Amino acid sequence: MNMIVLMTAAGAPLAMLGLSTPDLPQRNCIFMIHPQVTSAVFESKEGMIVFPDRPTEYPCSYARKEGGTDISFTNQNGWRFEVRIGRGDEGGWRASLADDAISGRAFSPLGDRK
Repeated sequence: MNMIVLMTAAGAPLAMLGLSTPDLPQRNCIFMIHPQVTSAVFESKEGMIVFPDRPTEYPCSYARKEGGTDISFTNQNGWRFEVRIGRGDEGGWRASLADDAISGRAFSPLGDRK
């Protein structure tokens, strides 16, 4: 799994999360703007959290488990991201900071290559 598409809870395209290779417990990841993102989504709360400043590469944990794959990292503004992709290459994401949280849908268009 080298790329994950993140969408808002309503299903609007938001970002692509690129992951470095090879598959290791510790990888690097970076957000890229989804080519179909609208200005309304980019300027939404989700957009401001995912794209707070310039593109930044984050160290992220990558754990492949029986039920799917878990990825987690913290962005430069302290938001903790957790992405879970199940066996069907679909799942969800959540970002939290203190008592605030957002979430949405996620999928891996290339699947989990083993």
